[in-house]
Amino acid sequence: MDVLLKNNKGLKILTDTGFSEFKGLIEKSIQQLLCVNLTKSNIKCTPDHKVFLDNLSSKESKDLNVGDKVYTSYGIDLVVSIDNIEPEKVYDVFDVKNNNRFYANNILIKNCEFLIYDETLISSLVLAEMVGKSPIINMGQTRWYKKPNAKYNYAVALDPAMGTGGNYSAIQVIELPTYEQVGEWQHNTTAVPGQIRVLKDICQYIADECRTGGSNIYWSVENNGLGEAALLVINDFGEENIPGLFVSEPIRKGHVRKFRKGFNTTHSSKVTTCARLKSMVENRQLTVNSKSLLSELKAFVATNSSFAAKQGYTDDLVSAILLSLRMIDIIKDWDPAIYNSYSQIDSEQEYEMPMPIFISSNY
Repeated sequence: MDVLLKNNKGLKILTDTGFSEFKGLIEKSIQQLLCVNLTKSNIKCTPDHKVFLDNLSSKESKDLNVGDKVYTSYGIDLVVSIDNIEPEKVYDVFDVKNNNRFYANNILIKNCEFLIYDETLISSLVLAEMVGKSPIINMGQTRWYKKPNAKYNYAVALDPAMGTGGNYSAIQVIELPTYEQVGEWQHNTTAVPGQIRVLKDICQYIADECRTGGSNIYWSVENNGLGEAALLVINDFGEENIPGLFVSEPIRKGHVRKFRKGFNTTHSSKVTTCARLKSMVENRQLTVNSKSLLSELKAFVATNSSFAAKQGYTDDLVSAILLSLRMIDIIKDWDPAIYNSYSQIDSEQEYEMPMPIFISSNY
């Protein structure tokens, strides 16, 4: 497991613009290494470690060629050989301030990406310390991290998708008022009717496990685009056949859109809920158990004036979590326990973008 070693002594690292602060190191596992040899220096690094060339473009070390011109602290130097060497434990430099490159053994480098060099919604230090766990129960594609308990209520949120092998549909289950992620489902080849059946099965499982108590089950779906198809399926399926209460956002004054059940995601609602998610995770008010969700959060980055998955990654599990938080914002008006705990979370605080991350395979 990766270990975060915080820089508590105020040490600085040399960059091409001077010495910069950094937050610490990530102690990682033993990994295969290359030794890139220049005429005057060398560096041991992982194959995906990035080295800067003379024009300040970068190449992964495995793609370097003999004769490539490399940027160093003493000028431009040439690659003379690249050798495979014995695996060793490696360390990643974490959060270099105000720069996206630094020197290691005189060679200008960029981190191989432990998280990403982007502006993640959640603080990079918090993400580095978070560890997911394995589910205790798998029911088909549904992963349960904790059995439902009659002492608690549950929010079940579905972010639907086409189900043709492209985008994933996802369901998140949040225990209330502990705000712990206890269940999760994700699939990309289940059609909308199947997604509603999975939603029903999850709610039914919670109802069966909590039948001796007074648990409330709240469920909903995003109604944007394909979500309209989900609403039609729910209507045909019978809302009354899904245990719990179907939660919808209230009609807003002056709102001209035809009312539909569920939740419509706009730019404004997404940004506001992202701020809420950031606050809850960073203040340890929302417990994330899923390794898959944690992986998506590490790739959930600033995109223009909002947040989305980095190219090549998915954010369906994150979208379902965002929907669950919007549900809870409505549910709190009905449940005093949720109101008292949820209202303490200051979603209106001024938002500061998180620091970027750089990773070095050797330090």
